[in-house]
Amino acid sequence: MNRSPHASNSTDHPHGSKLSCETLRLFGDAIEHLGGDSEYIVRALTEMLTAMKPVAPSELTKHHVRFLIESGKFTAETLAETQKGIQRGSLQLGAAEAWLSQIQTTMSLEDTIGYLEWDEIEVRAAIVEHRLYAIEVSDRLRFPSWQFNVGSPEKLIPGLSEVIEVVLPRWPWQSVSGFMSTPQSSLIAKGRKTPVAWLCDGGDIAAVRQIVESDDWW
Repeated sequence: MNRSPHASNSTDHPHGSKLSCETLRLFGDAIEHLGGDSEYIVRALTEMLTAMKPVAPSELTKHHVRFLIESGKFTAETLAETQKGIQRGSLQLGAAEAWLSQIQTTMSLEDTIGYLEWDEIEVRAAIVEHRLYAIEVSDRLRFPSWQFNVGSPEKLIPGLSEVIEVVLPRWPWQSVSGFMSTPQSSLIAKGRKTPVAWLCDGGDIAAVRQIVESDDWW
């Protein structure tokens, strides 16, 4: 029987061998260790991994290898280790770790309802009116936690609506979360402050807007 040129097996792709039952069990235990909705985390993580570029064999030619070694950035040993890590999926693993870290800094719809003591209709209305910042992951709403402020009667950071309006058309939610938690050189009051700390301490929202509009923080 003729074999499709696109078919593959463990000989063609040794790094693509099937997972053992023990590996899958350990993965399940690790997901449960995170807490939260384990089923949701697995579904969302599966979608993210499926959308990623698969691990590909090294495309470095002998000329590329010689150039990298002669540049002094790599030795033959460190380059071989780097290539080995990439072929095993180190880049994809790093992306998955970053994604999981980011998801853990968001709240579910149910938790947000409980935290704000609003009902679901109020929460969804606030999203539409840009009074709450929400994203959708695996068909579920998630709320980045930087927007919440337990020290405020409203339980939200001051100027949230203005922040949402300026970042929403510009950046993906991961970039927004990074920006809001990164000290900015132009937000100074007893040291550099993050946009969140700046706003919670009474800073002018115009200063935050100016950074976003100029993309100074990149």
